Amino acid sequence: MKYVVEAFSILIALMLNLSVCIAVLSVSADIAAAKEYKADVIAEIENSNFNPRVMDACREGAEERGYSLEVTPCMYDPDYDRCIAEVRLTYDYEIPLLGITGQRVTKGIAR
Repeated sequence: MKYVVEAFSILIALMLNLSVCIAVLSVSADIAAAKEYKADVIAEIENSNFNPRVMDACREGAEERGYSLEVTPCMYDPDYDRCIAEVRLTYDYEIPLLGITGQRVTKGIAR
């Protein structure tokens, strides 16, 4: 009887460990998707030559995906009309099994 209890205890511990690992991998995939989306937004803003309509469309697209996008354009050289924009993407992450929730921000610069 002692071995049956030990075997089930080990099995429960392994299942709990597996659940935590799956949750952490899921969060890692969500973070990678957010960073990839930020890179796509930067490329789209650069390819549109900092068009305000494209920036608004990117903000709307981010809201549809559950992100919060801030694009702050600035002109650093008015003589040559060179623009840059700071892109800040805020996303949520959650590991329900461990009770961990929060928001993270990933930043980038469109040139």
